[in-house]
Formats: sequence, structure tokens, C-alpha cells
Amino acid sequence: MVEKFIEIFEGLDRAYGQFKKQHSRITNKVEGKSWIERKKPTKDLWQNHLSGIGEALGIFPLRDDGTCKWGAIDVDLYQHDYEPILKQIHKLKLPLIMFRSKSGGAHIYLFMKKFTDAVEVRAVMQKFAAKLGLADKLDRIYPLQTSITKDDTGSYLNLPYHNHDEGSRYAYKEDFDSATLEEFFVMYDKYAQDDLGEYLIEDVKKPKNFKPKSFKDFLVPCIKNCLEKNNNKIPLDVGGRNNFLLHTYTWVLKAHKKLNELDEFKNLSTEQILLKIDANYMEKPLGENEITKTIFKSKEKNYKYLCKHPPIKKYCDSITCTQNPFGITPDQAIQLKTAKESFGVITEYGANPPLYYESVDVKDDGENKFKRVRVIFNGDEIINKQKYVDKMSRKGHFLPLTILNLPAKEFVKIQYARLEKRNFERAPEEADEDTTFIEHFYNFVKLSTVAIDKIRLLEGAVVFDEESKNIKFKFTQLQKYFETQHVKITPGNLAFKIKHILKAEKKDGARIKNREGKRVSCNYWECSADLNRMTKPQLKNVTPVTQQIVGGDEED
Repeated sequence: MVEKFIEIFEGLDRAYGQFKKQHSRITNKVEGKSWIERKKPTKDLWQNHLSGIGEALGIFPLRDDGTCKWGAIDVDLYQHDYEPILKQIHKLKLPLIMFRSKSGGAHIYLFMKKFTDAVEVRAVMQKFAAKLGLADKLDRIYPLQTSITKDDTGSYLNLPYHNHDEGSRYAYKEDFDSATLEEFFVMYDKYAQDDLGEYLIEDVKKPKNFKPKSFKDFLVPCIKNCLEKNNNKIPLDVGGRNNFLLHTYTWVLKAHKKLNELDEFKNLSTEQILLKIDANYMEKPLGENEITKTIFKSKEKNYKYLCKHPPIKKYCDSITCTQNPFGITPDQAIQLKTAKESFGVITEYGANPPLYYESVDVKDDGENKFKRVRVIFNGDEIINKQKYVDKMSRKGHFLPLTILNLPAKEFVKIQYARLEKRNFERAPEEADEDTTFIEHFYNFVKLSTVAIDKIRLLEGAVVFDEESKNIKFKFTQLQKYFETQHVKITPGNLAFKIKHILKAEKKDGARIKNREGKRVSCNYWECSADLNRMTKPQLKNVTPVTQQIVGGDEED
């Protein structure tokens, strides 16, 4: 059973995601912590996922060679009725399987029997989202990227069937009932594709001997998808029917000559064609009077597609539309992407303080090729629009106008939403700022004269107390060390780290007799020594003082 599951969902073989659920009685959403492990997902991990043992498994669909075996539409709408979407999938005979996600949303999968070019998979998934009227509701389409570097991983998706016997991440059967794992395997065998060719050429490139049979053969995808989804009628609930018909008229103006070649519209003017479409394809026609008063009211009007209008955007398939002779241009397609769609995925690197990074495409050597580049941000940079844009630009990635034109407050909202869904990558101990400070401290001890008598503190030495195994040192000496190492640290920050990281205690006004027998005030810090960090030569070569201190220390 696990072998079949691995065969279906296999992806990148050098990293995987983990999700640990955190129970909350406050929110209905399943919350938890996600992180990335840069290791090969073992068979035991897959088996534990199905058995519900430990954390849920997430797989990166995209491999290093730019191929993948599955794609998915992530529809993240809570308290939404997903049954109509399932019915639409089967009505349109799309080779898709819908699953319930861990948060109660839907993941709609397309499976291939062999690894396939990710560019093709992503294009087909966008096409299917438009056919289902989900282009404005989807959260993400996987694979989110179509290429990665050796240091990159792409974006993973939490797999279904965690704890498959009792879990809530299952596939939906045609009757909207939950499918067992075995039933899902049967569904997979039915819908998994050998090749995506038939979906790639649909509505894009017509063969030379192609003879159109109806005006639908020339339609731009959004209008065609709306008709197919709604029984060949533009529905009443499409919202803004005047705008939808105006959008259609823009297409009629562009396709007029071709439409006149069809018997249905032979020798008709653009106005007559639109009136016929209104009468035959609107669930409730607007009528000639209404159309004349609105759409035809200005013959000199510069008609433009209303792609961003919500009822139209939900059916938008911009990739296919750019291939249509009457569709939008590639530049217009780029402008159609919302700010949310233009962003990738943030990964938090668990250093201290944390770092955040995302991978973006940058033009390679002036050719029409791209390479993946990782851009790293501090916490203040990831939520500051100008700092974020500047850092991206310095890496050669120039953000689209949809992001550049965002008000700063709206940018922050989007970034906070992205940070809520960020991946987490564990960092080694060396990436911890506290660990680095401790390493610096013991290097300071190593480079200092280490003595056993407190009087040597007056001479700038570090004192090691053999009985208590404590280290005594002066603040100014440690401060000078950081200056020689070109490490910028303020006195206040240094004092904070000494107290809270070294757990040191400050000795104010301690009185020590110097070599002349005078009592001198000496402020110093004292902390427990980590003997594992102090080398044996350091402990062996601590230097005594020739004159012993009389009377020891006295506190003022």
C-alpha cells in the first residue's frame, strides 16, 4: 500500500516538509507548525504519514530537472460548499480528483503516470481552474515554481491520507462521500494521465486545415469557460451582466471578420452579432433597447477587455488567451496578475534572529532564459515595502507593477498573510546569535592572559577560579576584543548578552589590594566556565601572581 502511495505522490528526493498540528479551541482552522527537512524522505516517513504516527508529510512536487508527477489547485475557502465544484469537475469530464485539505478547504489534483514538464502541468492546472470558475478563488497552484536550483526546494504541499483510517484528508468520490485509500487508488488508475497534449493544444493552436463550426471556436477562454460551465448560457448570477456583454462586444469587434465567415453571423454587423449573442446565450437577455443605451451609446469608445472584473476574472485563463488571435497580449497577461498571485512563498530560516528568504526568477545573461535566485531578508525588510522592493531589485528581480503600486498598508497585510503560511527551515546551532556570542566569549578568553589571582583583573587578565570553576573578567576588556574583531555591538547590548546569555553576575565596587598594598575598587563580571570550551592548555597555563592578596575582597 505504501509503495503505491509513494509512486503516486513522489517528487523532490532531497527534501520534504513536516507539519505538526497544534490544538486550538479558539479557531476552527487547523493550526500548527510547518518546517522543511533537507533530507531524502524515507519509506518509514511515508508509512508513518499513512499510519498517523508523528508529523504529517509534505512533498515538493518539482524535481531538479523541472518535472513533476502531479499538480494541485489549492482552494482555501472556509465554510464553503465544495460539492458543486466536484459536480462541475465530472460534468466537464476533467481528469481531476478533489481532496479535503487539513484546514477543511479543497486540494484538486491532476496526476501523471510519469514525470512531466512542470511548465505544461502548471499551464493545464491554470486552464482547469478557469474552466471551473475558480481562477479568482484559488490560493495557489502547484507546482508553484517551474524550475529550482540545487540550493532551492520549491514549495511543498501537505499530503492527503494522514492517518488514513481515521483522518479527515481524503479524496471525494463522485457522490461527495469520502474515499478510502484503496478507493482512491482505483480513482487514480482511472484519471492519471499519460500525456497532457490534448489539453495543451485545446483553444491554443488550430491545425492548418481546421474549419470552425461555430463562434465558440474563436471565443476567448473566459467567455467560453463561462458558457461551458453554465449550460451554454451566461447566468443571471454572473454579476454585472452589462459588463460581461460589453466584454463580449470587445471580442466581437476583434473577431468580426472571422465571425462573418460563419453561417450563423454571415454578413452581420458587430452590433447585430452582439444582439444575436444576447438573445441566444444570455440566461435573461438584456434586449436591444438596453444594449443600445449602454454598450452602443458611443461608437467612438475605445472598447477594452474587462478582464479584472470579478465575474470575468473567475473564468480567466490568461496563458491560453495570449495564444488566441483575438485575446490579450503577454504584457497584458502579466498586468492581470494580482499582487497576491505575483508573490512566491516565504521560508523562515531558524537562525537567531531569524532570516527570511524566497526564490525568484532573474533573467540569465540577457537571453530569454531565467535562473532561480534566493533573496534573503531580515524581519524588518520583509514587511517594509521599500526595503523589500530595493532588495529584490538589487538581485535583478524587478517586481510587477501590481506590487509596486500597492499602498504600503496593503503590502504589509499581504506580507503578514504570507508569513502566516511561511515554511520553516531549521538552522544549525552556529546560526544562532547566542551561540555565536558564546563562541566569541571563549575566543576572548583564549586570546587573553588567564590567571588565578583576582589582582590580575587590574592588569586586564581573565581570572579563572579553580575552586568555583568561575571566570572573572572586566567589561572593558571584552569590549576591546569585539572592536579588534570588527564586530559592532553597543555597550548596552553587550551588557545584556553578558547577563542573559553567559548568565554572568556583575560585581560592583569590589575592593582588591594592588601590588603596592592599596585597596582599589574593581568592577568585574563573573560567570560559570564551560570547561568543554576551555582548552587544556588554557587551564594548565593559568598564571599565579608572586604576591598574594591580603584580606581578599571587600564589598563597599
